[in-house]
Amino acid sequence: MDMSLAWVASRRNTHDESFAACQRVRILALAHFADNEASRERIRALFHSPLGIYVSQAQREGCDLRLEFDTASEDLAFTLRTLRRVLPEARVEDIAPRVFAHRQAVRGAN
Repeated sequence: MDMSLAWVASRRNTHDESFAACQRVRILALAHFADNEASRERIRALFHSPLGIYVSQAQREGCDLRLEFDTASEDLAFTLRTLRRVLPEARVEDIAPRVFAHRQAVRGAN
């Protein structure tokens, strides 16, 4: 995994307002495998691990696996540690507050 927990912590400090205000965090990750059998085995391991409950979307394109995790902001460190252990090939592409369209409309009306 290309991202360390220290980097996440420093990023979180610079964006305290957005992370403190949100309850959910979206994590996007990409993993590349040598062959299809390896990707199938890793997907199986992922969904049988504690991390499997946080997967909101998984898409396999050949030997690539795109994942989206939806987790509570207080579970961010656990999710990244578990992802590193279960799927060491994964590269985290983005971590952002989870924004729901219906909640944005309500905030804009106030």
